[in-house]
Formats: sequence, C-alpha cells, structure tokens
Amino acid sequence: MTLTPTHIISEVSLRAALLPLVRGLWRCEVVEGREKLLAEPCFLYGNHSNDYDPFMVNWPLPIGRCSSGVLTAEYMQEGIVAAALKGIGLLSTRKRVPEPHLIARILRLLRAGRNVLIYPEGGRRWAGRPTRWIPSTAKLFSRAGYPVRPVVTEGSYIAWPRWADWPRPARIRVRVLDPVSLDGLSQEDAIAQLAAPIDFDENVAPEETRPLRAFRPADGIHRLLYRDPVTGEHGGLRTTDGHRITNVDGSVQWEMLPDSRIRDERTGDILLTGDLYDTVRAMPLEPGPDGAIVRNLVTVSRGPDLRSMGSRQLRRVALHTDSVALGTDRIAHEEILFSGVEKNFKLQLTTRDEIINLEFRDDGSALQWEDALFALTEGRV
Repeated sequence: MTLTPTHIISEVSLRAALLPLVRGLWRCEVVEGREKLLAEPCFLYGNHSNDYDPFMVNWPLPIGRCSSGVLTAEYMQEGIVAAALKGIGLLSTRKRVPEPHLIARILRLLRAGRNVLIYPEGGRRWAGRPTRWIPSTAKLFSRAGYPVRPVVTEGSYIAWPRWADWPRPARIRVRVLDPVSLDGLSQEDAIAQLAAPIDFDENVAPEETRPLRAFRPADGIHRLLYRDPVTGEHGGLRTTDGHRITNVDGSVQWEMLPDSRIRDERTGDILLTGDLYDTVRAMPLEPGPDGAIVRNLVTVSRGPDLRSMGSRQLRRVALHTDSVALGTDRIAHEEILFSGVEKNFKLQLTTRDEIINLEFRDDGSALQWEDALFALTEGRV
C-alpha cells in the first residue's frame, strides 16, 4: 500500500484529536486479535453504538495501517474533519440507498492492501441492541472473496449512547475474532452466521467496563424514550438536573445511572433503556381526527442533493397516516424512497426529486418519526 502525504497528515491529525477521548476518557484496549489487523487485507464489521467505534479499532495500529471504510455522507460534506476523513481513504455513502459504484471502490481498497470496516446495520444502535442488517452488505461479504472478521466492542453503548448528549467514562474493550466462513451459504444463512458474534445486548455490559460516574447522563433521553412508557404520552418524560427522570402525573420517578441503566426510585428496580424503548416502540400509533400521528416544530431544509440544500427554516411538521406535512406542503408516503436518521437529531427523507432534512433539536424525536414511518410501511396503524 502506497502512502501519500495527505494520508499521513490526515491520519496523524485524527489520532491527535481523538486519542484523548479514546484512550483518556475510555481507556480503550484491543484485548484480543490485534495482530489479525495487520495480516492479509480483510473486511471488518461489528456492533456499533458509539460514534467513535471505528477509532477504537484503529488507534493502536502503526501510522498508515488504519482501516478504510464507508461513512455516512453527512460527515463528508465540508470542513477540516471531512477533509481528514477523506484523506485516510474513507468512502462516502448514504444509508440504505443503492450505490453500485461503491462496491468497485471498496474492492479497489482491498486490492491495495487496506482493511475495510463496514457496520452492516447501517448506523449506530439506538438502544444498544442488534437491528436489521442491510442485505447488500452480507452479499458483498459473501462474494468479494476476502476474509470477513467480526470486531466485538464491549462498552460501546454505555460509553456514549447515540441518544445521549454527553459521553461517560466507561472502559472499552475490543476483540478482533477469526474470520467467519460463508462458503455455500444462502444470503439468509450468511446473515445469521455473520450476525451471531455481535448479537448481544450492550445494556448488559461486563462490570469492569461500566462507568462509576457521569455528567448529566439523562440528558437526551427524550430522543430514545419519545413516549412515556407508563402513560404513552408523546414527549412525556423530562429531566431538569440531568439525573432524575419524571413524567407529568408523577408516576415516573427514575434515576439515570452512569452506565445508562435506570433505577426506579420507588421500587429500587433496575430498568434497561433497551427494554423501555421496546415498550415505547410497541405502543400503537394513534392518529388524531385529521390523521396526524405526531406534530413537531423543527428546522427544515430541502435540496436536490446534500451539496445544494436550501436555507434552513423553522416549520410546523406533522406525520399523517398517508403523508408528511411540511407547513402547507404534503408529501405522500409513496413518494418517499428512503428515510433514515443522521446523527441523533436529523431525519432525512429522499424522494425522486429532492432530499429533505428535518432537524429535531428542541422538539420531538427523529427516531420517533423513523419508527412510525417504518410501522406505516408495514401497515401497523
């Protein structure tokens, strides 16, 4: 593999910026299989709950040996960070949007001797539990002819859940496992074989990885628990001090622990955010008389592509059983080709003609809309 000055400068810059977080706050260690990262070029994949998971894998490697991979286009548009990510050879992609040209670029990297890290669930886990795979990823792993190594990251979720505003000082342990054999397997069986090593609940973390303290660990919980799990009220949970969680009628009195588990102050029971999210997600959608399921005040931007987005405007938006209302504009569900949450506050809708970003910064939850859109496509109303 030939290194360019751009690659070296980019990698050194990223290491300098991220090492205090990865090593200082999280004391990350690759405790198994580090030498496997320096063997023949391969695919790497793993559980993914923390924005910085890729750096957990790569920080101990020599300069120039970091893996490449694919990263959502939101991070790759402009600025110093985007330039550095491109400089080390990361490829831009849009989650669950077909991009045939991307496969050829990935194979070129492998032929050049690079490892390629791909997270096959398409993004960070919201509640620390496995989500559905992107089938095309398993197909690529099966057909490319390169080893496929699982990477297990212990402590990823409790170190910084996707929904949370602040990181926690957890200890992170990374294990690089032996390649998964996919010979002769159907796509369904291949996904099952690949998923097995990372099919675990990150809410239940090894004791030695759990943080003993955290700064305002409940901040952001409304993004995950967008309805009150007890009463079903939309946006019904609140926190004022970043530690205690209550609801409107006082039936919820919880304390968010440093490791993102929740203690019921009335009973002493320990609750898992993953279980509470499952409860919220299973609640029936309840349209009002006008068909609106939920309404929010969000920032909206629209454009033909990510590089040509229009001005950001504050709008009242509503999710209906048959459409999305942006002010007076209506977009039928059938017009939405793809949808997905970027970062933890932005819902991105793609139609044939444009991309629409809805930013849920102060009101509502992008995850609630994504979950509801998925339920509507399955006819669960």
